Amino acid sequence: MFELKGLADLDFGAMSDEGLIEALREVHGVAAAAQAAEVGAVRELYRRHRARSVEPGPGGVRAGEFAATEAAVALHADEGTAAALIDIGLALEEVLPRTREAFGAGQIDLAKVRVIVDSTRALAKEMVAVLEPRLIEAAGRTNPARLRQAARRWAARLDPGGAQRRREERQEERDVRIRAVQDSMAVFDGLLPAPGAQTVAMRLREMSLQVCAQDPRTMPQRRADALIALADGSGGLRCGCGRGDRCPAQIRAGSPRRPLIQIGIPADSLFGMQEAPAFLAGYGPIDAALARILSEHARFEVIPERTPEPVAAAEALPSPRLVREVRAIDGMCRFPGCVLPAAECEVDARATPRSGLAVLCSRHHRLKSLSDNKKQPWRVWRADTDRLQWTTPNGDIHTSIREGARYLFPHTDIDAPPVPARTGSDPRHPSPFHADSPTPEDLAYPVAGPLHRQLRQIAPEDEIPDSA
Repeated sequence: MFELKGLADLDFGAMSDEGLIEALREVHGVAAAAQAAEVGAVRELYRRHRARSVEPGPGGVRAGEFAATEAAVALHADEGTAAALIDIGLALEEVLPRTREAFGAGQIDLAKVRVIVDSTRALAKEMVAVLEPRLIEAAGRTNPARLRQAARRWAARLDPGGAQRRREERQEERDVRIRAVQDSMAVFDGLLPAPGAQTVAMRLREMSLQVCAQDPRTMPQRRADALIALADGSGGLRCGCGRGDRCPAQIRAGSPRRPLIQIGIPADSLFGMQEAPAFLAGYGPIDAALARILSEHARFEVIPERTPEPVAAAEALPSPRLVREVRAIDGMCRFPGCVLPAAECEVDARATPRSGLAVLCSRHHRLKSLSDNKKQPWRVWRADTDRLQWTTPNGDIHTSIREGARYLFPHTDIDAPPVPARTGSDPRHPSPFHADSPTPEDLAYPVAGPLHRQLRQIAPEDEIPDSA
């Protein structure tokens, strides 16, 4: 592995393509090891603060209270980031020794460590002992988004009752906020229950597709305008083509309808015979109890475990039923690391013995089409009924699986850790530091920024007016 001080002297321009990829991996490992050292340093800073900065009583200093403040000043970072680093450091020291070792060796980076910490936070010690080595192994062959999907699925399977409890507790923190940014713009975001968030997302997508082909706006611009249209009472997205009455997509008043969300759940979980997690399209695992609540007003479709393979013929197109089944079983885009929901993807109709039917987002569908036509040096083939393999231009092989099948047919999730015997030990106490979504403003620290709970202040927009 390269030495940290010698990285600036590396001559990347003189390397072969294969050498450059290998150098990229090694440099990333060095950066991960440096991240581990930084987390260790800020954790030690917090430990020392806890040991000496305590003044009991009203107006006193709470143990470790200003460690994050000191670290943030030293790093020119926000206090939330420093607090999140402390949180990660404490978890590595107290609960996740194997993760700490892999992190220090540069085998996994901070983003993946954060996923492991978050995913084991409320689990009992014996469950953490089973789950941690599986997560470390998975972290070496996937990206943080896919790792989080697997971690949440496995945690929900190991502790189904805990998944329901954590969901109910987390829902108490639901919120929507507006944050001002530059140029008279604002960021509108929120923490919502997953079904509600997906309902909003699918409704905005539905409205964005109701304009004509001449509308000049991008899909992100349409979604933003559709959100405003929902709030201002217009109820529909007006086309921006500028053709007035000649536009074929004129808004017609109609009764509002409930937008569609899709949930995959094993039959045994639906009938309460087991508690295997369900799959909310576009989100990931939800506990079986929530899925059963949502199913009370659902329309059902039975998905067979074995989808018959279509006859490979250039002129043959898969039936609508087969397309629905493939979407349900694949769950999301079959490109390694892509998490776009199957409902927003295309089903590759070029079914051959080598590739078969697969759900791909538009970008990765284009990549596969170009590689099939020998216009890109990628290669795609189907290793078996479950695994789709992608070979990169430098010869690396990456495999994607049918994510939806892991939920519909739990016995196919052969990589999931076994459920350990319960000893009655209590789950770990919730951390005073929270880590949610990473902030894109600071890519050096892919951790969240909320402050210690005791340091938070009530924002003006949270106050309910007296006249309400």
